[in-house]
Amino acid sequence: MSGKIVVIGSMNADLVIHSPKMPVLGETLTGSNFQVNAGGKGLNQAVAIAKLGGDVSFLGAVGSDSNGELLLDTLKQNNIRFNGFKTEKTPTGIAMITVVDGNNFIILDSGANAELTTEVIENYSNLIAECEYCVMQLEIPVETVLKVCEIAKNSDTKIILNPAPYKELPVSVFTKIDYIIPNEHEAHDLTNIYPNDEKNTRKAILKLMEMGVKNVIITLGERGCAYNVGDSVVFKPAIKTKVVDTTSAGDTFIGALVSKLSKNETLNNAIVYATKASAITVSRLGASKSIPYADEVK
Repeated sequence: MSGKIVVIGSMNADLVIHSPKMPVLGETLTGSNFQVNAGGKGLNQAVAIAKLGGDVSFLGAVGSDSNGELLLDTLKQNNIRFNGFKTEKTPTGIAMITVVDGNNFIILDSGANAELTTEVIENYSNLIAECEYCVMQLEIPVETVLKVCEIAKNSDTKIILNPAPYKELPVSVFTKIDYIIPNEHEAHDLTNIYPNDEKNTRKAILKLMEMGVKNVIITLGERGCAYNVGDSVVFKPAIKTKVVDTTSAGDTFIGALVSKLSKNETLNNAIVYATKASAITVSRLGASKSIPYADEVK
């Protein structure tokens, strides 16, 4: 196969502010370090793939506004081919991000991301078919995700789904997913099992496999990740690092993983690499700009 990757997903302008604590209802706090950054799970994952050596295209939508220009410039700077469109009728997607002690709280307005409909996807079926891997998240309409899975299944393109933010999916779609990569909260939403310890993590992974997914990788924050190799479950601890900002740590992990899988690396090697890449990301401020380049991970 080609080794080519397409990311189909969201692109948002991240409005980020740092706060000493979370405000309670009605409270006003003074924050610091306000920034407008290029983000969105789709864009972050595409940037991670590109920075870490993958051959990647991006399919998405932005509004005809300054935030849209920021996102398109970011794709261009990272040599990511943009397939998609600008829309006049809807503004670019926005994420309001409050960072407290390195952890983030996010509120999304999907904006133009909601315009990525099944009709749009049908126009790009050839792009999906010519790629070895297709990466998606759930910041775009669920019907769109289902349509992509259908096209990918017919063309032997492998689907990597990051089910974030969690949305209910029809049971039939799980057999079409080659790799599912939830965090611990999404794993709980999918399985009703919270992976708070090794025993429950194993149970959650096995349940997702029973639902039809071939490969399950649960990211566990500072605890690292767990994944299946055949029927057995492997735990990979995180690398200890000073946590500055966890924004896009999961996106880096996914991008690093796919970039290695597309070069025929084993899953084990790809996970080791992804763990190192995301350790660098959490030690820096920002979304896509905090993602390391391949030589830094090396």
